[in-house]
Amino acid sequence: MMDLAAGGVTLYSTCRSSIGYNERDHLRKLLEIAGWADEAGYRGALIYSDNTSVDSLMAAQAALANTDSFVPLVAIQPIDLSPFALARAVSSLAHLYGRRIDINFVSGGFSRDLAVQGDTVSHDDRYDRLTEYATIVHKLLGGGMVTFAGEYYNFRRARLTTPVPHELLPKAYVSGSSTASLNAGEALGLSQLSFPLVPEDFVRPELRKNKFGSGISVGIIARDDSAEAWRIAHERFPADPEGAARMKLLLAAGTSSWQPQLASVPIPDEAGQPYWLVPFRYHHTFCPYLVGSHDEVAQALATYLKGGIRTFVLDIPREAEDLWNARIALERAVTAIGGAGSAPHAA
Repeated sequence: MMDLAAGGVTLYSTCRSSIGYNERDHLRKLLEIAGWADEAGYRGALIYSDNTSVDSLMAAQAALANTDSFVPLVAIQPIDLSPFALARAVSSLAHLYGRRIDINFVSGGFSRDLAVQGDTVSHDDRYDRLTEYATIVHKLLGGGMVTFAGEYYNFRRARLTTPVPHELLPKAYVSGSSTASLNAGEALGLSQLSFPLVPEDFVRPELRKNKFGSGISVGIIARDDSAEAWRIAHERFPADPEGAARMKLLLAAGTSSWQPQLASVPIPDEAGQPYWLVPFRYHHTFCPYLVGSHDEVAQALATYLKGGIRTFVLDIPREAEDLWNARIALERAVTAIGGAGSAPHAA
């Protein structure tokens, strides 16, 4: 197995939401995917956050308590908890388990979730708030005394009583694809996670990219045989008119910039190329997919690598084989470009 991390590439999976599961079944599925990720040599998996799911930090704690090396990539929304509460949670998990979590800083969310909590801050202003939030978290985790006076947060001589060991500090990202999210990521010195354009479009020289690194959330269905990969893909993600109608409603009520960007990509459902938007267009999931043989998917991944992508967050796996086959394709992509080389590190 190739050491992807040594080549500057970070690989995560994604854990399933708690929606539709009772507490026992959701914990079982959470730990199952965490186990698959561990066995396949992934760094960890994304645990996302919205008002309908269990608390992402609580889910992360359950994963840490039942695995050996799994690193939860926890989605954090500033309106859900204060920056001090987040820093204390990171410190507490490091103290109790000797383990780290990674953080995906998210500025917004579904419009209904924002409305429930009375959040009326505009899209770009939410990234200004996120910049203040993540700055405070970073300072607290660094062990210093924090005094901060901003537009959204004010702290006076705040400090964690249980410092986080340097080796357990989180790897952190800013989520988004807008100019505001890119500016926030660069202001914080953090890599950016977004949903990818077509591989060829991503490497356009005029496309502005985060100077601290980029990552993408994408699904992968790769197998030895391309026809088998596509058979699985069509079986899992059929064209569904009702799903398309739901996606149109979501786009109309959305607050994010990435959803309209993906919706506007002019690729037919049956384009005969690895980049496939049917799972997104028909509301099966929120990311594009790469589908095909290991070599076909590897070619698309190699293009992303050439464009500077160094972090991959893969969509929710249906079976352990999904993670292993995706890893095979990524390893071939890294080999094809002669190794990914070093990547910028989060501050």
